[in-house]
Formats: sequence, structure tokens, C-alpha cells
Amino acid sequence: MSKELIAVIAEGESERAVIDVLLDHEALTFDRREMLQEEIITTRKGANFAKMYLNKSFSVPIKIIRILDSRKENFKLPKVYQRKISEINNVTTRPEIEILYIIYHNDFQYYTNGNNDKPSKYVRSHYKDLEHVKTYEDNYQFWDNHFDDLIKALKQYKSYHKKELAIADLLK
Repeated sequence: MSKELIAVIAEGESERAVIDVLLDHEALTFDRREMLQEEIITTRKGANFAKMYLNKSFSVPIKIIRILDSRKENFKLPKVYQRKISEINNVTTRPEIEILYIIYHNDFQYYTNGNNDKPSKYVRSHYKDLEHVKTYEDNYQFWDNHFDDLIKALKQYKSYHKKELAIADLLK
């Protein structure tokens, strides 16, 4: 048995798909058996998360890993539940996780040179095979088929954001 349970909270469908691909390829430092309810959680508010997932006793503390694109999003747990949590880590994918597609297509320098579009809009307009970039299915299928490229893109993203916790920090 693990020393702690891991609650992975993903902001959206794209984030959930990327983490699922990584879990399915056993690329993370943890696996589904170590995760709270063995699934990725989408409940983003601390109070709602506590109400839905922390209302039972656990034999080990829970480590929360939040995958999100905002540095400012609050996650406030009610005090009564805080003792069940060993730590909370915010793993950022800013400006949004679709930046991985831009990195994959070697367009990061071009994209960051005065472009004001969100990455998802940029991806839809520049890569015609990725028009449904916000859906779980399309993200999962794309990254599952390009798994090695996903790992490269995650590591490249980390090189641009060295001071922040990134998905690459969760890789084996």
C-alpha cells in the first residue's frame, strides 16, 4: 500500500485526456491504483471536492495534484478536511494545455512572438486535423498515437517554465 493516496484534479477534458494517456502508458510516478477512486477528478472547487471525496476515513493522507492553466484559481478546503491532506500541488499548463500542440508542431517561437490568440484558437486555425482540440476523445486519440511526441512536448514546455510545477515533473 502506498504512503498516500493521490487525488488528481484536472481542469478540463483536454487535461484529463493527457493525464489518462500518461497513466495508460505508465509514464507517471504513480498509477491508477494509487489514485483516489482510481480516476481523474474534475471537481475543481475545494468545498465541493471535500464534500464529494473526503467524507470518509482514510488510512493514509491524500496528496492533491491539480492540473490547471491558471495560477490564481483558489482551492480552499474546509478546515475540518485539511488534516486529511498531506499536500496540494498546482501543476500549471498555461496559457492552456493546447500549447502542447503548438510545441509539437515546432511553432512555439512563432506563436509567442506577438500572438494574442489562446492556444486552442490558434491550434484550430492553424492545424486543420485538430479542429476539435477541446474534446477528450480527440485529445486522447491524438496523444495516444503520438505518445513519444507528448513526452517531448511536456519536457519542452517545462524548459519554458522552469520555476513552475509542470506535468513533466510528474513523469518517471
